[in-house]
Amino acid sequence: MEKRSYKAWSEYDDITLVDFRDKGVAIRIIAGVMQRTESSIHNRIAFLKVGTKKKIKLHLEPEQKFLDKYIKWVDRMVFRR
Repeated sequence: MEKRSYKAWSEYDDITLVDFRDKGVAIRIIAGVMQRTESSIHNRIAFLKVGTKKKIKLHLEPEQKFLDKYIKWVDRMVFRR
C-alpha cells in the first residue's frame, strides 16, 4: 500500500482527521487508515488547530449555536450581566 505523500488534503480528509482526533485515535493508526505519513498527520493537525476552542466552535451544529446564544441572552436578562 503506497502512502499518499504530498497529496492535497480534501475537505473530507479534514473532517475525517478531526473526527479521529475527537475520538482519541492514535496518530499512527490515523496515518495508516488515511494512507499518509505520521508527520503529515501532525502537520495537518497543527494547520487545522484541532483541539483549540476556536476550532471546536466552528464544528458546532446550528442548533447548538442558537442554544449557546439563547443561554447567554437569558443569563444577561436574569442576572443583568
